[in-house]
Amino acid sequence: MAVLWPLYLSSPFTAERDTAWAMSQENVEIVRALAESFQRRDHERAFEFYDSEIEWDASRCAEVIPDLAGVYRGHERVRAYWRRWLSAWNDLQFEVDAVREAGDDVVLLIRNQRQWGRHTGIATEFPSLAMVFTLRGGKVVRVCTYTDQHAALEAAGLRE
Repeated sequence: MAVLWPLYLSSPFTAERDTAWAMSQENVEIVRALAESFQRRDHERAFEFYDSEIEWDASRCAEVIPDLAGVYRGHERVRAYWRRWLSAWNDLQFEVDAVREAGDDVVLLIRNQRQWGRHTGIATEFPSLAMVFTLRGGKVVRVCTYTDQHAALEAAGLRE
């Protein structure tokens, strides 16, 4: 007697779905690793995960960082962006609220970001921020920062 397997167990669509799920989970883990590295002040580690032609879009943050709002392309330009941002602060801390998968995109939701001025020691706070990471082949090809978490989720095709 022949044993018949249900179609859903052996379908090529199942294999594709499993591969897509594994890749999206890998993308989530990459974004988690990036956030953890940043919290440990290991800023250079990020470039192991960034594609050499990465695009960093900080244009949606003009209301909070007008002098850095813009789009930066490639490792050197992104390094310059981060050098300028980090040079203003003696310390910077944040909490990861959530990491949400959306296909090739991963949304990092950040809350309670606090930073202390390098020269003044004055503390400032951002109550919530978000970053949408786009990954291809295990590399971050684009990051878009948002001051509005709802807008970031919507841009990635997610709802709260």
